[in-house]
Amino acid sequence: MPMTPIASKPAHVTKKPLSVPPALAVRAVLALRKALLRAADAVVPPQLAVFDLVAGAARTHMIAELARLRVADLVEAEPLDAAAIAKKTGTNADAMARTMRAALAMGLFTRDAQGRYVNNRLSAPLRSGDVESVRSLAEYFGGGSNMRAWCEFPETLRTGASGFERVHRKPVWDWFDEHPDERENFAHAMMTMTLVDAPGIAATYPFDEVARLCDVGGGRGTLLSEILLHHPHLRAVLCDARGVLDSAEEFLKQRGVRDRVELVPGSFFDAVPKGCDAYVLKNVLHDWDDERCVSILENCRAAMRPGDKVLVVEALVEEETDDFGALADMQMMIVCSDGRERGRAEYERLLEKAGFRLARVLEAPTPIAIIEGVAV
Repeated sequence: MPMTPIASKPAHVTKKPLSVPPALAVRAVLALRKALLRAADAVVPPQLAVFDLVAGAARTHMIAELARLRVADLVEAEPLDAAAIAKKTGTNADAMARTMRAALAMGLFTRDAQGRYVNNRLSAPLRSGDVESVRSLAEYFGGGSNMRAWCEFPETLRTGASGFERVHRKPVWDWFDEHPDERENFAHAMMTMTLVDAPGIAATYPFDEVARLCDVGGGRGTLLSEILLHHPHLRAVLCDARGVLDSAEEFLKQRGVRDRVELVPGSFFDAVPKGCDAYVLKNVLHDWDDERCVSILENCRAAMRPGDKVLVVEALVEEETDDFGALADMQMMIVCSDGRERGRAEYERLLEKAGFRLARVLEAPTPIAIIEGVAV
């Protein structure tokens, strides 16, 4: 089985390391955003605040369809009114006008004095062709297979079982194998999110303590390439399915680090390469139940010497947690086969079962942590 979906058409990438946002500033801004949203809800009638929350599915559908229709690309090329957008996208003029009005109300796009739409700070990331675009992410969340899985939420809440498997009769990874367009789209979406996290991860963990790093299930090498650009002394191994590595070849060349990376095909459910002193698993364990997580970690441990390190990079979700982690956990519950976000104590138990001791937990600037296990 492939470790991660294949993304075969990388957008433009840079050979320079991405800028690292200051961790305290990012956390302060996220906390301020949350406080302001709650303060706004506190001063309006509660019915209006709840209406805004329950309208989330409508927003998801609208943003996803505007992304699929490449509306941000169209208005980037030239300002367009709703009628012109409808003509270019083959949609109903009245329906598009109402949709664009709703998008404007949500803070997407701006409108000039002639009534023409142009991009703003929030709609610009929906453009295609940019490696940091969230267009694929919007399409994924609003896509039919994902939304149908969410329609199964009442049964998931009753049983705890995956809504995706129930409605589609197969795990999400098998579904992607049969729907390569969706797999490609999902891969781009995950690459975008990794690009957000990668600079902070590269700067937060002391990779100067590592000589040879293995990225297990690292896809095209989005995170690995960023770490290598920040730490020129490092050599690395990228381990994933063969088809994924075919895509990684060009991506790593574009980032200027291909000569420092050994590509090793394989599955983390079978074995991982030996000969590295640190192994990173980013957003791998949250896809699986405890038993399979322990199996993945045990395969890492089998390749390691005492004192070598495994770096589990995941969102930490405790009883009191941020919105991003809590919502990510709900997505794991609906889509994955017993996948979940976890807290520090849960990761410590998984590490101990697989032959590691928890050494330290480092918080990156974005809502993600590096949980370091040392092989015993």
